[in-house]
Amino acid sequence: AIPVVGIGGIVSASDAIEFLLAGASAIQIGVGNFIDPALSLKIVEGINSYLDANKFSALKDIIGLI
Repeated sequence: AIPVVGIGGIVSASDAIEFLLAGASAIQIGVGNFIDPALSLKIVEGINSYLDANKFSALKDIIGLI
């Protein structure tokens, strides 16, 4: 399988989750880090909250789900 990296416009956990659900196995956060230096940590926390709320045990469980 060819790894897909989601890039572009990721400024929230929901943006990152959309890329992951669509099949990205990784994401890249660019300009958002200049706006908020803590953005990457907030996105990781948001993804973890999403996984917990939806009873997924690992990030890999949502990759390509839709």
